[in-house]
Amino acid sequence: MNSQRHNLQILAGGTSSLILTMGIARFTYTPALPRMQDALGLGDAAAGLLAAMNFAGYLSGALLASSLGNLRVKERLFRAGLILAVLCNALLPLTESTPVWSLLRYLSGLSSAAGMVLGTSLVLEHLTRQGVRQLIGVHFGGVGVGIVLTALALGGADSPLDWRMTLWNSALLGLLFILPAWFWVRGGRDAEHPQASQSVAWRELGRPFIYLTGSYFFAGASFAVGTTFIIAVIQANPELAGFDQSAWLLLGLAAAPSCYLWVRWAARLGNLPSLLMAYVIQTLGLLLPLLGSGNATLVGALCFGFTFMGIVAMVLSQAGHLARHNPARLMGLLVTSYGVGQISGPIVAGQLMAQNGNPQLALWLAAGLSAAGTLLAIGTRERRVQLQRECPQPG
Repeated sequence: MNSQRHNLQILAGGTSSLILTMGIARFTYTPALPRMQDALGLGDAAAGLLAAMNFAGYLSGALLASSLGNLRVKERLFRAGLILAVLCNALLPLTESTPVWSLLRYLSGLSSAAGMVLGTSLVLEHLTRQGVRQLIGVHFGGVGVGIVLTALALGGADSPLDWRMTLWNSALLGLLFILPAWFWVRGGRDAEHPQASQSVAWRELGRPFIYLTGSYFFAGASFAVGTTFIIAVIQANPELAGFDQSAWLLLGLAAAPSCYLWVRWAARLGNLPSLLMAYVIQTLGLLLPLLGSGNATLVGALCFGFTFMGIVAMVLSQAGHLARHNPARLMGLLVTSYGVGQISGPIVAGQLMAQNGNPQLALWLAAGLSAAGTLLAIGTRERRVQLQRECPQPG
């Protein structure tokens, strides 16, 4: 019974950490962005740059975190990330300086890496010791729950909150999740775990892994563009008035169980067929809001929310199969590929929107990137892929 209670506590703490560092610290920017643009005249290019800075912080934090082996160090940096997640949203409304915003969004990205990479490793280490490693899928549901909470607490276009109150309210909301994450997510043993070398020659990888790396780049870019601009695109269309909050809410509701469900389906249907199906559904989900129909927009948000975490899980599982002898050597390449996609996608989208004055270009670009990821994923075909019975952590 005591062991069960401990498992529940660390799952609750881990889920709380993702609600804070991913759902709130990262994704508050999506509903806040249109309000910042209306109030301050923030251009699309600047909006894309701010999003890219957040993803740059995540990438650098993820690479640093993946090199750490000492559980006590991981725990300390994880807790620092929890504080940083709240502080960045609380401090951003105090200034209108774009350079300061860029720094705060970068630091917020570091906090997201602390939650997703360090927090996940601590939770996974405990669950593995307890023989319940498969419960990690519950932990990843915190990303979707965090999005849901931002939709419910921050409202849509008709919300009385201005951009400053939106960010301050998100910081207050985040305080609710610091304590369970702080006290219940802990390192079990102060041990050093040797890290596998990340130095890999491309000729060692083989064509399937190179295709997979390219596919993951496009997955990261599509995810970043879609999650950054989808609310701005919806609010820019008068025919979709009032659908922005509902779309964001449904996106989060779909994301919460998605990783767990995609892993189960992939175990039955095969990893690559399931990955391709997820890519196709994601592409359609990004296109549906462009039809100008409220119902199509809501279905599109469901499709997009239901797929982006599943794609991450199945790409990393496919990588584990392609590099079955020493998969840790290659994960750094995948994390970097996904991260560079996340950084470059919003910059390109913001520039396109700024030059053409058409917000819909963001979703067209995101859908095109998703389609490119689909095509490259086909090149990773293998005879048989055995999916791990858990959800790998996103890059």
